[in-house]
Amino acid sequence: MRSFEELLREHYSSLETYVRYKVSSREDAEDILQEACVRAFNGFSSLAEEGSFRAWLISIGRNLVNDHYRKKARVSEVPYDETIQYITVNRSVADIVRETLDLLDDNERELLDMYYFQEMSVREIAEKLGIPEGTVKSRISSARNSFRNRYPKEEVRIMKLPDKIFDYEIVKTDKEPFETKWEELMGWFLIPKEGNRISFGIYDFPERTLTEQIDMKCNGKAEIHGITGVKINVVEKQGRKRTERKFVAQLTDTHCRYLAETNVVDGVEKLYTFMDGEAFLNNWGFGPENIGNETDLKMKGLIRREGSVVEFDDSKRVMDVVGRYDVTINGRTYDTVCLMDMGCYDENCYTEQYIDRTSRTVLWRRFNKANWRWNYSHFEEILDEKLRDNEKITVNGVECYHWYDCITDYIL
Repeated sequence: MRSFEELLREHYSSLETYVRYKVSSREDAEDILQEACVRAFNGFSSLAEEGSFRAWLISIGRNLVNDHYRKKARVSEVPYDETIQYITVNRSVADIVRETLDLLDDNERELLDMYYFQEMSVREIAEKLGIPEGTVKSRISSARNSFRNRYPKEEVRIMKLPDKIFDYEIVKTDKEPFETKWEELMGWFLIPKEGNRISFGIYDFPERTLTEQIDMKCNGKAEIHGITGVKINVVEKQGRKRTERKFVAQLTDTHCRYLAETNVVDGVEKLYTFMDGEAFLNNWGFGPENIGNETDLKMKGLIRREGSVVEFDDSKRVMDVVGRYDVTINGRTYDTVCLMDMGCYDENCYTEQYIDRTSRTVLWRRFNKANWRWNYSHFEEILDEKLRDNEKITVNGVECYHWYDCITDYIL
């Protein structure tokens, strides 16, 4: 029988592919791989046949992955609303993911493996398969939808957002920004598909405390002026104050947009739709003629960023990817692209949105000009008192101040 070192060199890539396929966190995967190698070394003398080494090595990795998810399942979970029921998870997440992937056809499974776990770009996949990049994007989107539709909804767990935002670190890398399919609602982080739900928190700086929690759930279909979308129930909580509103949103192959919004004013529920002109479009309209935000996310070169200095053509309101960043938060490091919004929501505020390879927001940050006043008539005084020492970015020569962040239960 060959030495342990020789066999490990030959079969390590199989172990690595398996573990990264099952564990999305790079840091957790590295820990599992290291522990698997140690266990394999310690147990090598008990292996009877060289031909069994690969299967034996992967079985060690499988057991460690299952142990990893069992530990996560034991983390204390708290329902965020007494009306929400959640189920204790008896199976590991790895088991559920594996069973779901087994329901996909071979081509879908191969695409998800290459894109998410081997971290191949769309261009690399297109070259390997000999098909156009546009076809790759379409097939990845279809495979992702197939996985979501088959993943058991009852396994979703609700976890409590922290009272203070986690410490985090944002480090720009030299890697090229990846392309991804970003299907979240602009500013609200929910993917508008039936059965989806999300909770996110708003954390003011410098206190870093949770000032508002928003719980959202898709609840069937609705038709607005002949266009079909998804109904979304929203509960906003600020201390003891509880506010409810509703959206109707539509997700297409290329865009995500709002169709309608309701809120209660003086006890009267008011409904606004995309046909109501500025009353709706000023707050909920994005893109030309409210086409929505693009779901195909890639760098276009519309915004230039070097460190904390940002420049763009301020005659236009634009969104663009400005680079690739490692974001470490809540004990995990995420490979992300940074999407910046330069005035699409408000001409005096700018945002950073860090989106990972699964197309989900890991961290969202807001910066304001000193003259921003919407609904805050004394913002200049608040800025003088609270925000002057916060982080700053310079946008077209104007200093802008970090005000608040958002995180969702996706990172819990």
